[in-house]
Amino acid sequence: MRKGIVLFTTLLLIMALMSVVMIFLNNTKETKDTITEEFALIQTNNLMSNLTEYFGKVSFDEESIFYGSKMPFSLPLDDSLINFNIDSASKYLNINNLTNAMKTKDNIAYDNFVTFLYKYQVRDPEFFINLLIDTVDKDSIDINSGSKSEIVIEKPIFRNGKIYNEKHFKIIKDYYFLQKNDPLIYDVPFDEIFSFSAPSFDINFASKELLKMYFYDANDYSLDQIAKHSEIYEKLSELPFDESYLDEISKKGRFGHTVSVKTEIIKVTMDFDYKTQFSSKVEFLYNTKNKTLTGYTILDIKIKE
Repeated sequence: MRKGIVLFTTLLLIMALMSVVMIFLNNTKETKDTITEEFALIQTNNLMSNLTEYFGKVSFDEESIFYGSKMPFSLPLDDSLINFNIDSASKYLNINNLTNAMKTKDNIAYDNFVTFLYKYQVRDPEFFINLLIDTVDKDSIDINSGSKSEIVIEKPIFRNGKIYNEKHFKIIKDYYFLQKNDPLIYDVPFDEIFSFSAPSFDINFASKELLKMYFYDANDYSLDQIAKHSEIYEKLSELPFDESYLDEISKKGRFGHTVSVKTEIIKVTMDFDYKTQFSSKVEFLYNTKNKTLTGYTILDIKIKE
């Protein structure tokens, strides 16, 4: 019964998307024999404009999001193809909260993050963490005098106060590389663990790496069970931990985070293959509660030969 409801909801989503895409394709008229990047950009934006309206007509619940994330779907229409992937946008730890938790250094958050970096053979985890701490604080003084961990001293236009986004974080990684000549920093899967704003993380989608970092004192068997994501946890009490442990986690949280079993914001990735002319890749966030679309980004556009 449960799977039937999920499949029906997913079918409604597909039907809504097919409707808007068909309208878009029928109303599109190429006026140029040679397709330009500007044309591709306009067409992609037109499609997204229509999608915004139709997403508002779809009802998302925990089951449709959970199972829908495991079943990416495609819409082949009129010699065009659109691939959709949905995922929770809250399955990460906020790197700003974690950095604030590491400021005193003599604590579990710091030790766990050092261990995590050593796992990927990062040469100088302490210096990298110093970069994060000196970025999140608002002063322009090296946390360790003379360590060159205050990027704003070397790059006056660099912004302190928090780590704002992936682009900002990349500047930190690039600076670390220049100082330590350590390319392994780029092999660390930060994108699987960290975001830049969420105060809680969605345990129904969290990676094993994140779970091990947060539930550092839980047994591996329990973490393996959660990380399989074979079932939805609708309450924290359903997690495979004992009652006292759950009580501590739910009341206090860790590293400035709380655990959530609700998926309010989803991340949608769309690959648009437009006839024989161009392809584009788009990413955006959709708030299933207030039905708003934000964070719209065109990741890539390619003109076909």
